[in-house]
Amino acid sequence: MIPELLAGPWPLGFDTVWVYAPFVKDVEAHGVAPLLTKTVGEQNAPLMYVLLTLAASFTRAAPFAITKAFAPILYAFLGFSLYYFARLGLHWDQKKSLLLVLVSTLYFVPLRFSWDMYKNTLGLSLFFLGLSHANPSSDNRRMGLLAGFLVLSLLSSELMAALVAGTFGLLFLWARLQQRRWDWLASALSAAGLIVTMFYLHMIVPLALPVSPLAAPPATSGFLYNYVGSNVDVYMYPSIADVYASVLLLAGFLFAPILPLAALGFSRERRLMAVSIVLAIGSFSILVSPFAALPAWHRWLYMLVFPGLIFATIGFLRLSRRARIVAIAALLFLGVAYIGAPGGTSLPYYGTSYTLRYVPPSLMRNTVLLPDCPDVVRAATWIDDQQVPEAVLVANIWFVGWAKLYVDTMTVYGFADPAQVDNGNLTMYDKVYVLDWAVGQGGFQQRLLPDGAVEVFDSGRIAVYEIIR
Repeated sequence: MIPELLAGPWPLGFDTVWVYAPFVKDVEAHGVAPLLTKTVGEQNAPLMYVLLTLAASFTRAAPFAITKAFAPILYAFLGFSLYYFARLGLHWDQKKSLLLVLVSTLYFVPLRFSWDMYKNTLGLSLFFLGLSHANPSSDNRRMGLLAGFLVLSLLSSELMAALVAGTFGLLFLWARLQQRRWDWLASALSAAGLIVTMFYLHMIVPLALPVSPLAAPPATSGFLYNYVGSNVDVYMYPSIADVYASVLLLAGFLFAPILPLAALGFSRERRLMAVSIVLAIGSFSILVSPFAALPAWHRWLYMLVFPGLIFATIGFLRLSRRARIVAIAALLFLGVAYIGAPGGTSLPYYGTSYTLRYVPPSLMRNTVLLPDCPDVVRAATWIDDQQVPEAVLVANIWFVGWAKLYVDTMTVYGFADPAQVDNGNLTMYDKVYVLDWAVGQGGFQQRLLPDGAVEVFDSGRIAVYEIIR
């Protein structure tokens, strides 16, 4: 709750502004059925959207208020699931299990999860609850809990479906090769995870892309992704050297503070090994085959930290009392520095150029810095007040969520590359507005504007342009 209170009325995170808050607004404006039908039709993991729908329908609260309430609730649920896994799955005592929660919730990678990765946080929490019951000696009740929690995890996140498929595929092989037995439940869960993954990837039911007047963005990930030469989203790799540098530096950045403890406490527990192997493949397949690797490698790497935190907790307990005090103090310092750094400042450790695109330098921001939020609202409101017939708004990807929240008088499209606007077909509109950074602000340059864009309004670092044709 601390970062959400420090942020005041403004949201934290990228996806909260891009996805979740606009979804809540649409539910409150258009009703439940159309939005859930659209979510299923687009083959997205639906459970998080169902929960947001319930919250929006019963409270009718402002979109940002709902998303800000969800962050601490989901983070609490993640902490509970780690405690549950330690107690029931690993058979740790209460103090040791609580220590795992303390170490994990102080660490900056789980805090990064709480920032905006709501689907992943929900799915990973349900995954740990289910994994707690994945024992060869499980009775019918525990097997029912295992299947129930994992089905919910499959419905929570696209990545969790792949993790369930891989983890339980390995556990099935382990049971067959090491114990000479057939673990049919593990095989069924692995098969279910694989089928759901293929559904989310549109391999079972092809998905027709919505019609847009903008040109298509550069090719994005399919089942395998070519990272070399990519210039999409966080994947900006002019050469293969940039690919390797990014992966290795981010891995070092995420693991460096806990690596000595994790090495000291490493365990060959079969479930932790299976999870770690699958997550490592997702994280580092890019190093073996950068031209055809698994998509979203950095998100797999985030999740790989969680088995590392379990190992680090074991290692922590093997330290001397004085060493434990030093370790806790270091974790506390890193956590506090990550939560509360104001106004775009950050601890130097969190501000390295190769990691900024994946992990924000502090939690005190969303798609813009918190001091920029009032200016974004003013610019979007100015556009909405124009009420020009047959007008359209094209917003830079950093502002498209804000535009969908505050502009009701014209259609809103988002672009990642100005070439999408230049090469699109907007001739059916009398006016084309652009919401973007003011020139020279936010690392922005004039050449990154769509052709013919002329500034017509500005507020702080945010500007509105009109495309003169």
